[in-house]
Amino acid sequence: MTTPITTDLQVLNQTVNTDIEAVAPVRNFNASEAYDVANSTITAVVVAPEEKVYRLVLAADVEAGTSAFVRVVSASDDKFDITAKFKKIPKADAEILKPVLAKAGIPLDPALPEIKQLQKLVSFYKVADIKIPAGQQVLRIHASQKLHPVNGDPKAYTYVLYAPQLSFNPAGNVRLGATVVFPLDFEQKASIAPPVVEALPNQPTPNQLAANEVQIGLQKGYGWAFQSDPKITITYKYN
Repeated sequence: MTTPITTDLQVLNQTVNTDIEAVAPVRNFNASEAYDVANSTITAVVVAPEEKVYRLVLAADVEAGTSAFVRVVSASDDKFDITAKFKKIPKADAEILKPVLAKAGIPLDPALPEIKQLQKLVSFYKVADIKIPAGQQVLRIHASQKLHPVNGDPKAYTYVLYAPQLSFNPAGNVRLGATVVFPLDFEQKASIAPPVVEALPNQPTPNQLAANEVQIGLQKGYGWAFQSDPKITITYKYN
C-alpha cells in the first residue's frame, strides 16, 4: 500500500442512509451467536480534478466486521458496474494513515511509540482504489457492519455512525444528510435511547441544521442535516 490516501478530493454534498437489521431475535439471542447488522448507502457528489485512480478511506469498525464497496454511478455505461472493495490496511502499512489523521485533527500521543498507535488506529479504517473520471461525479458506497452485543448482553446493541471520510476538502457549503431506520414494529420489540450527536475527535461541534424523529409507515426513523462532520451514536435494547 504505497499509494497515499486521497485527501484533496473535493466533496460538494453527501448522504448516509442506514437501516438496522434485527438478526439477534432470529438467533434467539444466543450469547455466542447473536448480532445485528447496520447496512448503509453513502452517496457523495465530488469534483475530481483529473481522471485517475483515487484511494478513498472509510471510517468503519473493521474489527467488528465491516464489508464495503464503492462505484462511480455517474460514469459511462461501460464503467457503471465497476466496483472497488474497501480493504483492511495492513499493520505494516499503518503510516499511510498519518496524513489522514493530521487533516482530521486526531493527534498522536508523543509519549507513546508512534507506530504502535498507528497500528491500533488502522483497525478503524478501510481503503478502496477506484478510477474516477474528471469533473463532477457521483460516488455510491454500500457498507455492511455487524453490531455485536454490548458488554456480552445479547439484547443490547450500539451503532456508531461516522461521517464518510472520502475527503477532508469539503466545499464551503457542503451538507451532509443522515438517516437511520429500524425494522417494522421495532418499538414493540425494543427500546431505543435518544441518539447522541457529537463532534468527531478533536473537531468542532457539528453544525446541525435539522433533526427529526420520524415514523415511516410502521418503521421508526431518525434524520439529520449537517454542515460539518458528526459522530452519531444510537443504543437500543430488546425487551
